[in-house]
Amino acid sequence: VATSYDADAQLFFNAQTGAGVTLTTTQMNAVNQWVIDAKAAGIWTKMKAIYPFVGGTATAHKFNLKNPADTNAAFRLAFSGGGTHSANGYLPNGTNAYANTFLNPSTQLTATSTHLSYYSRTATPVGSTVEIGVNNGGLSYLHLRSAANFIAGSTTVIVPFTTIASALGFWVGSKRSNTDRETYLNGTTQSTVATSDTTAYVNANMYLGAANQLGTTANYSNKECAFASIGDGLTDLESQLLYQITEKFQVALGRNINALQSFYYNSA
Repeated sequence: VATSYDADAQLFFNAQTGAGVTLTTTQMNAVNQWVIDAKAAGIWTKMKAIYPFVGGTATAHKFNLKNPADTNAAFRLAFSGGGTHSANGYLPNGTNAYANTFLNPSTQLTATSTHLSYYSRTATPVGSTVEIGVNNGGLSYLHLRSAANFIAGSTTVIVPFTTIASALGFWVGSKRSNTDRETYLNGTTQSTVATSDTTAYVNANMYLGAANQLGTTANYSNKECAFASIGDGLTDLESQLLYQITEKFQVALGRNINALQSFYYNSA
């Protein structure tokens, strides 16, 4: 049990308290350890938005761990529709539920360095859903589609995931340059694409649980999210470490869905 917390974790806890949320000691220790591990792994500085979904309510789930100010400029989530909040995370309903991240990739992300991650606790892979993203109707998008693909730039440059029968797991799409994109499932590489693409990111906010098509919400997701992040591109090692520390986080909260729990990143 932690007797003191990392300063950034403490800011997150203060924001929760200020909003009337009481986190359990287990939840606070899990979040604190994730922050410590992320800093030790060198990936904390690469994050723009981190949504750990602890606390079980919309109020608790809205805060961005990287910047927990209760403002749109801090990329706090604004939930819409009939999604469900629980100790397991945020479950969009596949019909009208989503969250606005207020993060605009054209101003907050670099077109040559981007990652998206989504920890799905729902097995059904529906290929038309978008778990996190923004697009302008088919010319330029940035999104992760569980059990389907990752796109960062042009729709002609798609990085597919290996075809599997389940959408369960921790999904990561990473773009490191105009000719270097890769997808990962539970820390394991799924595919790489080296096609050159310099398409600029669209000027609109990213949504979680659906796609923002320049003001029109579409491709609603039905996948329960227990963690999500948006930020700079991650290397192979960084993607593996992000999986390991996030799986460790889910185990601490008793909501992990992966059978492979034999190794975790250890900052001690």
